[in-house]
Amino acid sequence: MVDSILFTVRPTPPTTSLDGAFRVHLTAKDLDILGLKLGDLCILHSGDGSSAVGIAWRSMDTSVKPQLHPVKLSEAMRDAFGFKLGSQITIEKINAKIVHADRVVVIDVSDSEKIDLSKDDKSWKWRCGMALGNVEAITTGVAFEASSRKGLRKRFLIEHIESSEASKTPALYLFDDRSQIVLQDEESAVTPEAALPRSMAVTPEGIGGLNKQIEILNKRLSRLIGDIRGKRLPPQVQRNGGILLYGPEGTGKTLLLNHLSTQAPWKKVVRIDQSSLAGTSSKNQQSVRNLFAEAVAHQPSLVIMDNLEAIAGTQQRDYTANNLAPALVAELDRLRNTHVLVVAAAHTPNDIDKSLRTPGRLRYEIEIPIPDMRARIQILKVMQGETGTAELAETIGERTHGFVGQDLEALFNNALEHALDRYQEKPTNWLPIQRTGDDDESQLTLVNGMQSCSIADRPRTADTDDTDDGELEVTLADYEKAMLEVRPTAMREIFLETPKVLWSDIGGSGDVKKTLNEVVEWPLKFEQHMEALSLTPQKGILFYGPPGCSKTLTAKAVATESGLNFIAVKGAELTSMYVGESERSVREVFRKARAAAPSIIFFDEIDSIGSERDSSGTKGLNVLTTLLNEMDGIESLKGVLVLAATNKPEVLDPALLRPGRFDSLIYISPPSQSARKEILRIRTNKVPLADDVDIDDLSVRTDGFSGAEIVEICLNACRAAMRRRVTIVTSDSQANDSDAEQMKVSKDDFDTALSTAVRRITPEMTESYEHWRDGLTKKL
Repeated sequence: MVDSILFTVRPTPPTTSLDGAFRVHLTAKDLDILGLKLGDLCILHSGDGSSAVGIAWRSMDTSVKPQLHPVKLSEAMRDAFGFKLGSQITIEKINAKIVHADRVVVIDVSDSEKIDLSKDDKSWKWRCGMALGNVEAITTGVAFEASSRKGLRKRFLIEHIESSEASKTPALYLFDDRSQIVLQDEESAVTPEAALPRSMAVTPEGIGGLNKQIEILNKRLSRLIGDIRGKRLPPQVQRNGGILLYGPEGTGKTLLLNHLSTQAPWKKVVRIDQSSLAGTSSKNQQSVRNLFAEAVAHQPSLVIMDNLEAIAGTQQRDYTANNLAPALVAELDRLRNTHVLVVAAAHTPNDIDKSLRTPGRLRYEIEIPIPDMRARIQILKVMQGETGTAELAETIGERTHGFVGQDLEALFNNALEHALDRYQEKPTNWLPIQRTGDDDESQLTLVNGMQSCSIADRPRTADTDDTDDGELEVTLADYEKAMLEVRPTAMREIFLETPKVLWSDIGGSGDVKKTLNEVVEWPLKFEQHMEALSLTPQKGILFYGPPGCSKTLTAKAVATESGLNFIAVKGAELTSMYVGESERSVREVFRKARAAAPSIIFFDEIDSIGSERDSSGTKGLNVLTTLLNEMDGIESLKGVLVLAATNKPEVLDPALLRPGRFDSLIYISPPSQSARKEILRIRTNKVPLADDVDIDDLSVRTDGFSGAEIVEICLNACRAAMRRRVTIVTSDSQANDSDAEQMKVSKDDFDTALSTAVRRITPEMTESYEHWRDGLTKKL
């Protein structure tokens, strides 16, 4: 490599053909200095970061001045890689080759008004193949012409090239008779509208869980090219308003940016990030200007700024030498009425300089959230493809609460590794290949210079049959092993989704259900009637009562039945040893609720953060103060309900319990006899019971037990029946009718379970809750 030579870009004679378009014409002396021979591949670098691959060629122009080190490039090559006439570049030899183009996608970019449709015979796919097959190299972004015998000429653009050999870009490709050519919108090319650039759209193919975000992006893309399609937009409309994608790490921001850059037919994709800006402040600002100028010169184009906070973040406010926000603001302001779309990504909108978050710059903010259960299932289905079933994806999606996209990818990869290990450990008994005739040699081919049998005559094993190809499949066991190895990145984040608990899953919830339905449904369904009576929605509800009485299940059932977004947080999870971290977590919970309204916030074990302010420490006081302030803020919101549960209501600060914060205090008492009967019915609904089991009698005998304890009694009875089943099925005797009856859960099984059950709710405990409620009523 020679660092000291800067070559000046000069033009070659104009031509409409791609023949020789990627030759780099150098003087004989410069070829020797660079160690290049005729036909060698070399790489060209410009000062603004652009690079290209070309074919070294000897210049035959004797009029040039060798001391200026001219390099002649064709117009096609300059346009494809963004080299400008008069600019200076460096050149070096590379050890590479022209790779084979397996599939080439071209689009018709001809001027429809200049085409005589009466002469069109629709054979342009073949003509494009002939035009590309007669040149030594091609690449993406290059335009070429093809002509018919009737004198009709059309212009095409190489939009995309696929190759099994190429691993990096830029690259040069060879088109031959083995290459496949695809002509976009070929069937509709007879109408003038079809000759216009096709509509820009991003498909969700290959991406799971981001359908809503892709739909929003497609609306912005449609607006971007509105006037190309003949749509006359008002001058006040900014068709290319910038977009900011934000969300936690690993949720798919970079994936979506890359998808956007490859799915739409951009003439140029420009990336601005730390890797492309590694110089001084002045050099970085100049690089930003050059990159935006390149995007404007090749419209429609896309400017991507991933990790925007790294180059224009709020943390750089005091370091103006490293903050590129002013340069970005200036360039964004120049993009109005252009076909340049800017899409940036950051963790949160507040992480980037506020000067960029204006309507004329990064106008639209799209959240890429932590995926809920439905989104996780979609992501898993996309990842596993044919290696797993849809039912398996649904099962794992329900169990991976808090996993973001990159966590699910790691989970699937680990599960796949376990599947591979299991596949390799499977014993194999090889059987000889059966030869059937003299033409056996015809079944052998050369693969990379070595003999190989065809698939039809592959060696067979003892466990191979005609219907089983031994395909690799990921199983639930593989995922379960992987879940022990992969933890969610966003474990400390706030998770937003609706649980799957119905009122029918909770026994004896009739009165509570009626009260909560009024609180939740009235503001949603009867808002006008509430306004007519000057009623405002309740802000918060506190569930209190003994452990195991379905306080948490009740909160989840409210969210499920109402269909509202549900944010569940344990109070202990919000506490942190670091100063200010707990307060930030509380504020983040309420921020999520505001963004997801209508929503429900559920604080389980709220006594962990809402204890009375009489301790010597100040950390708990600060967290409680933050909670009180946020709850007061809910009064100005709409569609946010706060639920909380505690076993220790007496330790809560009285300020939490005043109207305007927790308006209703609901006592979730131990179940009554009718409630116990319903719990027993729900838990034994799908269990085979013997004739001597009396649910009414059990409901009486379980007096004083909590709902969770009654569920445990049912489980212990079923375990007793299971032990008896195992004994029967493992015995040598033939099963009979009496054995079938013994396999059912009997009264004796329930008697055994009840004999070992412990009542954890004492009469004194129940009385203490009632006394607290009575005392609070007198205080209020």
